[in-house]
Formats: sequence, C-alpha cells, structure tokens
Amino acid sequence: MTMKTLLILFVAPFLLASLAHAEAPVCSVTDEEHDPALREMIYNIGGGEQSTYVYVEPDIASFYRGQPPASTKVAPKHRGFSAKFINASNRRLALYWVEPGGKKHLMREHAPFTASGTASFPGHTFVFTPPNQPDEVIHTFVVKDYPDNIQLYDPYFVPGDAIQTQQNLATLNDAERQKYQQWRDTINFHEQYLAFTGRSYLANYLREPPRHFMWRADYFGQEHWVTTQETRFVAEPPSELLNPIAAGKDRQLVEPLMKEYREPGVFNMTLKTLSCAPRAFEIPHFLSDAEVEHILKLAQGIDLKLSSTGDVNAGEKVVTEDTRRTRTSFNSWVERERSPIVDAIYRRAADLLRIDESLMRYRDANEHPELPTRKSVAESLQLVHYAHAQEYTAHHDFGFSRIEDDYQGARFATLLLYLNEGMVGGETSFPRWVNAETFLPLNVKPEKGKAVLFYSQLPDGNLDDFSHHAALPVTEGEKWLMNLWVWDPIYE
Repeated sequence: MTMKTLLILFVAPFLLASLAHAEAPVCSVTDEEHDPALREMIYNIGGGEQSTYVYVEPDIASFYRGQPPASTKVAPKHRGFSAKFINASNRRLALYWVEPGGKKHLMREHAPFTASGTASFPGHTFVFTPPNQPDEVIHTFVVKDYPDNIQLYDPYFVPGDAIQTQQNLATLNDAERQKYQQWRDTINFHEQYLAFTGRSYLANYLREPPRHFMWRADYFGQEHWVTTQETRFVAEPPSELLNPIAAGKDRQLVEPLMKEYREPGVFNMTLKTLSCAPRAFEIPHFLSDAEVEHILKLAQGIDLKLSSTGDVNAGEKVVTEDTRRTRTSFNSWVERERSPIVDAIYRRAADLLRIDESLMRYRDANEHPELPTRKSVAESLQLVHYAHAQEYTAHHDFGFSRIEDDYQGARFATLLLYLNEGMVGGETSFPRWVNAETFLPLNVKPEKGKAVLFYSQLPDGNLDDFSHHAALPVTEGEKWLMNLWVWDPIYE
C-alpha cells in the first residue's frame, strides 16, 4: 500500500460531512449513493490491462427524465474549449498565441516537462519558441475542433521508429526520462479515455476521484436540500462584536455565535439543478440582506485592483494585454477571519458542500492531526465589482498540475454569491451546457443573496472542460459578487 493510499484512507472520512457543530447537517442524500455516470474502463498503457471507473456522459434523454425535446444534444454556438499545451522536452520554452495577422502574444514560459492551458477556439495558432525569441519558432500548434484539447510537443518520439526514439531519449538524464515517461503514460491513457468517454483526459495519469462530496445532477430541475445550524444574520451585530477572528484559535464551535442576531432554528438550503453537464445548481437566499450589506460595507474600505488571470496551479497571476481583453473587472480578497459574519458564511458554505468546515481554514495542531497539512482547501473570498461594459469572457477555474505532482491539487468547486440585482446584463453564462433545446448559453441572472454552485471536476477526477463559464458584460448599472473556490485534494 502506497503512502498516497494511506493518506486517502486517513483523510476520506473527514471530507464528507461537516463536523462544525455538535449535530451534523441533515441532507437529502446518503454518502453511499452510487453515481450512475461512473463506468468501469479497461485500459493498457504498456504494463498489462488495468481498470478504473470513468465518467461517461449519460444519454441526453435522462437529463429530461425520458422526455427530451429532441433525441440528440445540440451543438453549442460557443465553440471554445480548454487547450492544454505540454512541453515534453528538457528545454525551457515560451508559448505564444499568434493572431491571424501574425502578431504574437506571450502567454507564459514553460519549464521543461510542464504544461499550461488557456481557453481556445478551432483554428487558433500557438507556437513554442526559446524565451525572449518569438521569431525562432520551434513548434507550431494549430488547434482543431473539440475534443482536440491536448497539444503536445515531443521532440523525442518518432512514430514507427522505436530505435530512433530510444536514441533520442538517451540524451535525457534519469530524472528527465522519468518525467518524459509520465507524460507518455498520460497521453496513452488520454487516447483510451477519449475513445471510451468522448472526452479528453485533461488531468495527468492517473488522478484520484474527488475526496469531497459531490452533488448529483441527474436531470434538470432536480432538487437537493441540506440543513445548517449556521443560520443567516437578520441584523448586523454592534461593531465591537465584529472584530477579526484569530486564525486557528478556538474555532471548533458547539453552536453558532451571536444567535440573537440570527434567524432561529436551522436554515434549509435547497439546491436546484440548472445544468447536468457541467453540474451547476442555484441556491436561493443563501445570504441575508444583513449579510450582503455587511460585505458591501467591508468593500468600502478595500482597495479594488484590476482582476488578473493565470495558471492557478502554478501560482501565476499575470496581467497582460491579453488579460485586459478577457477580464476587465476589479477585485480584492476577503479573508475568512475578517469578521464573525464572514466566518459564518464559510461555515454555511461548508455545510452546503458537505465538507468539514475546519478543512476550509488553517487548523490548530489538535484538529485532524492525521492530515498531512494544515492548509485550507478554500481560498479567501474574492470580492468582484463589474462596472458598465466590464466582463470576464469564457474561461475555466481549474489549472494544470506538474507531471510529478501525485496529488494534482486543483479547484474542485466554485460558489458564486451575488450581492446585488437589477443590473442589465451581468449574467453568469455557461456557453457549453449539454441540452437538447438550444445552442445558446445557459445564463443565470444575478439575484441579491442567491448562490450558484458548479464543479470544475468530474466524478472520476478528470477536469471538466464543460465548466467553461463567463461573466457577461454589464450594460446598465453595476454588479457585485463574491467567489469562493474550494480545492481537491487538500495536499500541498
């Protein structure tokens, strides 16, 4: 049994239900329910036959409970998808996007044997060059149509010539040879996964299934519910009670704090399925008016900066000419410890996601000492403001891990929290949702206090290319919202 397997066995029991209070939340499903979208796949990457369970998109009729408006799914009008670029060489290379007129735009630099990704379209051209030498093209990629997600630069492999391939690989040292082989295994598995499921394998071979609970989305309109003791604040407590919380100190609660300022009893959160692929849900009235006003009051003292994009797994946050064309909002960050109300929002979100709230913050040494890290699975809340004409074009929240990263930490779920309404435009758009009705996007209208949950991973651990989403331009008024991203797994 590997160390990785041991860690999974230790961690798994703590990822399914919140232990924030004496009573765990009540839920409309059980942990033992089997996801029918998972099917056994037999594959062979060179060491003999193996098997794993993979996600196979159900027939479109099941999304309509057997009565679809058409017998086949509609091809979306939006033809973009995630393109993954792999540098399977021992050279450091720069990746450029090439405009139709020939102008090059630097995307990022690739260390040897690394990958990155960006949203792309059929016909897009990219090139690898030496760093700072955009005119010395080493390799050209021309993106085809979906599912041509994987763009590989491999200077060693010669199709049909094993002898020359081995001679080329002889130039690599042992560590380089190991990383190269991992990429070849990933490509080999991807080809078989694609043939079996119809989707590209965007993770690295072989990523574990999510450790966190994942809500099912079997059909449109399907509803789930879960209760929480973290009821909503109906009035803002006095300012002296809203001081920042000491991180990691006395955070395990028997009951919610400041109950006199909250709704009595428990709060029932209902999730309504908006999309089955990707899995997306809306949760009405997740925030109260008092909580929204508290967040907007905090925003008055926060310096908002131009939003950035980048490879979240590699830790890159890059503001470039290309960024300004794709993301024009302004944002800042709100730590969980900023106030007891913000902390309560995290605890409520943990119950919604059915994750132990202590995993969504830094933990003291006596909290889950069996875990390999005290790092939070949740990022700080991102507070975002869109003014007139500002937008975020279609993108993915996930990034791509290094090939030597056994755990492949990535964004698992996104929780959007709307702070106002009444604007024209500003919808959250899912341009590639699978349906049998229209080629147009699924657009979710912002409503004050409403939450939208969607997953960036599939139940088999692959990254969900259909989680493509956009913030449409605000054409009248303004838009305020918060993003909460949760990662899986929790390992550093």
